[in-house]
Amino acid sequence: MAPKSEDEEFSTFGFGKKSPRPRTTSLAFIQSKLQRRGTGSSSIKGSISTVDAKGPLGLNLLHEPSEPRIDFIFVHGLGGGSRKTWSKSAEPGMFWPKEWLPNEVGFKHVRIHSYGYNSDWATRKESHLTIHDFGQALIADIYNSPHLRRNGDTPIVFVAHSMGGLVVKKAYMLATHDPTYKASAQRIHTMYFLGTPHRGADSAQLTKIIRYSAGHGAKAFIEDLIPGGGTVDQINDEFRHLCSNLRLWSFFEGVPTSFGPMVSLVVEKESAILGLPGEHTQYMEADHRHICKFESPVSSNYVILQRAFLTTIEELEADNLFQRRDTYRSQMKQISSFLRVDQRPDATLLAINEKQHHGSCEWLTSEEEFQEWIDDPVDWEIVDPLHKPLMEHAPGILWLNGRPGTGKSVAAAHVIKYLENCNLDCSFYFFKHNDKTGSTVASLLRSLAFQMAQSSYEVRQAIMSMIEDDVGINHEDHHVVWSKMFVDRIFKSETLKSQFWVVDALDECAQKGLPAFISMISKLGKSVPIRIFITSRPGGQLERLLTQEMTRFAELSTGSSGSLKDIELFLRAKCPQFDDGASSQAFISEVLSKSNGNFLWASLTMARLENLYSLEDMQEALRAIPSGMDEFYSRIMESIQLSPSYELAKCILKWVICAQKPLTTGELAEALKLDIDRTLTASAGQLETITGHLIFVDSDSHVHITHQTTTAFLTQQREGLWIDRSLAHARISEICLTTLCGGDFTPPRPRRATATPKRGSSPFSLYATTSFAYHLMHSSSSVDGPLVLLNKFLRSNVLTWIEKVAETADLSVLQQTARRLKAYLARRAKYQPPVSVEVQTVSAWVVDIYHIVAAFHSGLMASPSSIHVLIPHLCPPKSIIHQLFAKPTKRLRISGPLDEEWNDRLTCYLFSQEATSVACCERLLAVGVKNGDISVYHSAGFSTFELLGKINHGKKVRQLAFNKESSLLASCSVRKLTLWDVRRSNESSFPCLWSKNLQFTPCEVAFHPDGNSLILSDPQQSSVVLFRISNGFQEEPTQLNVGSDSDSSDGSDRQTSSIAAERIRIDPLHKIVALAYRNATIVLWDMEAAEKIGKFEKEGFEDVYSSPPSLDMTFNPIPDLELLAVSYKDGAVVICNPWTLDQVGEYHLPHSLVLLAATSDGRVLVGGAEDGAVHLFSFETLQPLYTIPRPDEQFRICGIAFSADNLRFFDIRGHCCNVWEPSVLIPKDRSDDSSSEPQSEEVIMQEPVTSQAHVFQWGQSITTIHPTDGSLFFVGRQNGTVDICDINTGAAVDNIALHDRFTEIQHLAWNEAKRILVSVDVTGRCIVSHLPQKSKGEKQKIDRLLDHRERKLVGQVMVCSDGGSILICSDANIKLLAVAGGSVKGEIKLPGSFLTSHPTDPKLFVALQSEVLHLFRWDSLEHETDTRGVVISGFTTLLATGNEAWFGCAGSTYLARGLAELGCLPSGFAALDASKLNSSTTEVKLQTQELNTFKVQAILGVLKSSLYFLDAKGWVCSVSLKSLQEAIQYTRHFFIPPTWHTGGDVVIRILSKSAVAFARNEQLFVFHGFLEFEEKVAMVRPDSNGTGESILAIQLKTSSS
Repeated sequence: MAPKSEDEEFSTFGFGKKSPRPRTTSLAFIQSKLQRRGTGSSSIKGSISTVDAKGPLGLNLLHEPSEPRIDFIFVHGLGGGSRKTWSKSAEPGMFWPKEWLPNEVGFKHVRIHSYGYNSDWATRKESHLTIHDFGQALIADIYNSPHLRRNGDTPIVFVAHSMGGLVVKKAYMLATHDPTYKASAQRIHTMYFLGTPHRGADSAQLTKIIRYSAGHGAKAFIEDLIPGGGTVDQINDEFRHLCSNLRLWSFFEGVPTSFGPMVSLVVEKESAILGLPGEHTQYMEADHRHICKFESPVSSNYVILQRAFLTTIEELEADNLFQRRDTYRSQMKQISSFLRVDQRPDATLLAINEKQHHGSCEWLTSEEEFQEWIDDPVDWEIVDPLHKPLMEHAPGILWLNGRPGTGKSVAAAHVIKYLENCNLDCSFYFFKHNDKTGSTVASLLRSLAFQMAQSSYEVRQAIMSMIEDDVGINHEDHHVVWSKMFVDRIFKSETLKSQFWVVDALDECAQKGLPAFISMISKLGKSVPIRIFITSRPGGQLERLLTQEMTRFAELSTGSSGSLKDIELFLRAKCPQFDDGASSQAFISEVLSKSNGNFLWASLTMARLENLYSLEDMQEALRAIPSGMDEFYSRIMESIQLSPSYELAKCILKWVICAQKPLTTGELAEALKLDIDRTLTASAGQLETITGHLIFVDSDSHVHITHQTTTAFLTQQREGLWIDRSLAHARISEICLTTLCGGDFTPPRPRRATATPKRGSSPFSLYATTSFAYHLMHSSSSVDGPLVLLNKFLRSNVLTWIEKVAETADLSVLQQTARRLKAYLARRAKYQPPVSVEVQTVSAWVVDIYHIVAAFHSGLMASPSSIHVLIPHLCPPKSIIHQLFAKPTKRLRISGPLDEEWNDRLTCYLFSQEATSVACCERLLAVGVKNGDISVYHSAGFSTFELLGKINHGKKVRQLAFNKESSLLASCSVRKLTLWDVRRSNESSFPCLWSKNLQFTPCEVAFHPDGNSLILSDPQQSSVVLFRISNGFQEEPTQLNVGSDSDSSDGSDRQTSSIAAERIRIDPLHKIVALAYRNATIVLWDMEAAEKIGKFEKEGFEDVYSSPPSLDMTFNPIPDLELLAVSYKDGAVVICNPWTLDQVGEYHLPHSLVLLAATSDGRVLVGGAEDGAVHLFSFETLQPLYTIPRPDEQFRICGIAFSADNLRFFDIRGHCCNVWEPSVLIPKDRSDDSSSEPQSEEVIMQEPVTSQAHVFQWGQSITTIHPTDGSLFFVGRQNGTVDICDINTGAAVDNIALHDRFTEIQHLAWNEAKRILVSVDVTGRCIVSHLPQKSKGEKQKIDRLLDHRERKLVGQVMVCSDGGSILICSDANIKLLAVAGGSVKGEIKLPGSFLTSHPTDPKLFVALQSEVLHLFRWDSLEHETDTRGVVISGFTTLLATGNEAWFGCAGSTYLARGLAELGCLPSGFAALDASKLNSSTTEVKLQTQELNTFKVQAILGVLKSSLYFLDAKGWVCSVSLKSLQEAIQYTRHFFIPPTWHTGGDVVIRILSKSAVAFARNEQLFVFHGFLEFEEKVAMVRPDSNGTGESILAIQLKTSSS
């Protein structure tokens, strides 16, 4: 940039006429200051004392700029004051000549005064002073003013209100005639008259004032104001002959003034106007009092006056342009030579200003800290001492810090511009990294002195005195420059005005000089009016020096929302223009997001985009590093390499760049210690400094890389500092695995199985837990160290790792780890053979982890420590977790036919009622059940397999459908359609958008591809109906039957049009519909053309009336395939082209498929067979791929749905929803699994693969289990047989067939002493058998003692202790039968009763009803107690919810009953102590406990004083019966995996204190030792709100109060 000409330079500093500046900045500053000093609540708020409210007398200096060129003098009127007249209120900020004008545009060189004289007409003292006296005093004060004398030729502008105008005119007239004041008179240039009564004031008003003041003393100046009194006329006449050289401005009032009840103008227009040539006249919308008082700087009257002032100032500047030019230019040339500074750094400022756009950086100058820094000190002399705020002045130093490239220089330039616009003296300096000579403190000080001299007369004279005194300085010695020039000369000036220094990039200053400069500015006293704004990177040497010097400073930072707004403004100005605004906004948002607050990157990127003309090229440019950033980063790299902390910095950068998620400073410190054995002591700010501010620490102490290009640059191979990512990840994975193999993850010692308490973990161990697999996945395959450590970890501490993950309640970490380990092995296999032991171990754990999460999700979440004791034993024997951690012992084992390996069923969801519909989308899985409930689960992401919430549809849910955005769910029943909002996946309830009653029963529901409609099929009318998503409005149905104009010749069309369709299947994407009719006809319709395509008939059955009927249909979702699959009753599956109606393929199965579904990519067709099996085919070829046998006794499959990624499918049958994930669903090329192209290449299989899952044996299901006191127990089955099982092995010792085939055993009873077994089947047949002792290996002999059949349903059977009688209990009565002969020994009607043996007296038994119990004798069935029974006290309505069995056992005196949840009533327990129950007992105390924590699913039995039960989540639990009413907790022991449940009634019993038997269909399992695992859980009782509160918490609350 060329140097400025002399005229340009002279004009820059206010000596010439410049283009008008906008008032925006100065106005904002004035308003901010007004708020702070006046009406605001800041620390500087105050009010004027009563004494000083009017203002002082005489000439008072209000504001003096550094270079005064014009003087404004404000003169008040009658009864006013030098402050009061010009202030709207007593608040300091309202004194506008002092507080507003100095910062207004054009007032940079205006000195401002106010003049006060005693014109108070309301005082009691007499006054002989006249207008003549006031005028004479005014001109004398002007003549004697030291300020006006110091600049003896500055033009004077008078601003006078009311009588003050007469005083001003009189003063001018006196000065004109008096040789002493003639020079002063010549300086007077302009007069402003505000409501001045040139011809006298209103007579009526003056008469009132005179009358009022008469009692207070005569006032001569009032007499002067009377019209026609002589004084006013004399002044007016004489003035018109002397004012030819004056500029005159007269303003008159436009609003009358109120005087009590009267309203009138004080000074009429005729009196307020002189009527002289050249006079400017204008009215103001104000009364006489307020013509000189204003509400704010934007008040219209103030703006009128301010603009008039500016006109005068511009005229004066034009007149005086060359008057002082020569002197100023001569002095500045000398100063320039003396300081060796040619000019101020405008070229740098201009270049930076080009990067700023309108509106940017306004956030900075609006900050409270900035406004406090810039604001002038409060004039405490005018503030009432009682109202002084108890607060110090704002710090004189304001430090703006920010990361490299975040726009600090632009912000500094904005501050410079802001200060100059507010008429403040500003000197500035920009340090540059490549300017060695200009990076010294001496250069800075000399430049600042030069600029101060340019703008300040006082500074200029101070430096000129040095030149005249021939004081020499060493220009490169900053100490000499500072002490000789600043301390000894500049700062010693008593009239030095506030100076503002702006120093950018102070951290680029030479390191040797920086401490000296900080020391210099830190020692500046309050008397030195210097305020300094500095910018730099945060922390570092600068922060340390400021702290050491105990310097008071305010601090601001870039990178905030304001900085991002600045970048956005820049982007909007530079962004390429797109055809639509939405594209431009999206592009700007993307660039803004990628900038991460880095202004340098944004500016370089936008410059690069200027030459790109396609969106794709622009997107590519956004991913690259702008060329200018390389130089920027290289410079930082050089400084890091020269630092003594180079190794530490490199390690920090490695961790920050490679970390999976931002590390906390604590995690980073521990990582560095583990990595390079360095103990980090640096603060957050020092961390940033060490790394050259390539990282930053946020408010939550997380460490981030500054920008995406930082990572890209640092990971490029080059000389010097760079990060090899694959090796870095390998090293980090080793450190993570070393931590996981360490003491924090050592598994608990084997001991009595109790839940392990949570153990504390170091910060880094938590990171290692979640991220080790991430680093493994990205590590170098050539490094073996991580694999060796991984193998060690997986064979030692892996269970503790799983426990810690489960404690976070986020099992997605386990799933994610499994996927990453799989990817790690796959990548490694490309370079090394996967045959090592380590690889095999990892592969096995990948499978196990995935299945553990799916199968034991709820158990792990409820009890993370169960991974150590329970879960390994529940896993298949060939799984690696079972092999390593579940070696069977005599104490802890499971007897039974465990699956040897994991099967394809990951898990299952169980429901209290039959599941009827299922749907899945990208986020959610929904299952509808018979009672109208819809359970919604997470199907992907962090919470897979977790229940999200429930919806109540109200009726049996027949169809469910999600839209493609996973935001809406449609549910449909027989005649009801409801739409739900399921967008918020973190909420347990979902709002109903609308619900509609239907006039038909749809067979399919789907969302239209446009997302605006729901499509329902009406098979009864053979039509399709659309409902609007927005409001549920039903469109007119589209009829899919043939009209009367059909030209069909064979009449088939008329036949199908006259009957209802069996089912309709819709393909919304391709707008095609298939209708199936009873006569096996399938008709295809083109929805878009609204015409029939034709009729499809299976090959070989064309035109045959008795062809096999179709069972289901489904379209292939891929457009190019054009396939429809149809299943038939004869077991055939057919695919055809729905447009050409040609059959493409056919496959026959032994059992027909009742349901069909397809993957969204069109690869796989799945069918549910009538025998409960599931078959998978290639959709294109019908090549069978896989078969899954029926997993339980449920035959009928009601629905099938695929997950969004097509790797999993769900089927519903009975009371459960199964989750299947067969490996055949994984595409051949997994990397292309998202493709929607047709799969032309399929895996060629000679025969389908069959799942290894257990195949259910129908008819052998276990229906009841009966424990004994010995080593055996009995198992009744569905086929009428009874197994005698060994409690130790669970194996059947013998199987006895006592009943007819397939007559289900319902009840068993056993008498150990007499070896008598009683069995009852579903038909009411009761068989009493004697089982004599037998030798080992001998077949059990059976002696049938009684075969009796009851006509009514048998609810219970018991055998007498002597074996001679049995009790049979039905709904209506109790019957006592003799075993010998079967005679009825007694019968009694006792409806709704339950029988149990007396716990202490074998001759008695107990019959319990809801509110009473009875004691009977075994031998005669006679009452042992009163016939009315024994009253059960403590009875609640809870006991009336059902007829659940009571349980007791030998050796226990307790009888207990579990209460399952029913409707709105909660679960609970009831128990009584029957030890003292005898013939004289009249009342027995019942204990009850209502529950809200869990639901009781089944009762296992009573053992000693504990009741064992199974909760709804599958946990076997116990609760003490000793003080059941006061119980505050229960005990969890172990859980039954969900996949072991069949969905029907649970058959489970406790056999002994260490054994529990569980039936899984026909399979029997015995859990040995699992009851020793104990975990205490607080009970929660229901409250009135239904929310529940912990009983333990209630007791603690009560005790504390």
